[in-house]
Amino acid sequence: MNSTYVAQLVHEERAGRLRAEADADRLARTARRAARRQSGRRSGWLVRHLPSRHAA
Repeated sequence: MNSTYVAQLVHEERAGRLRAEADADRLARTARRAARRQSGRRSGWLVRHLPSRHAA
C-alpha cells in the first residue's frame, strides 16, 4: 500500500472519530439541558394544572 493512501485512511478515520465524539457531546449537552428544563417545569406544571377547589 502506498503511504499517502494509508495516511489519508488514518486521517479520515480520525476525523470520523472526532465527528462522532462531537455529535455525542452535543447530544449529551442537549439531553442535560432538556432534563434540567423538564425537572424545573414539571413542579410548576403540577401546581398550575391540578384542579383547585373552586374549579369544579
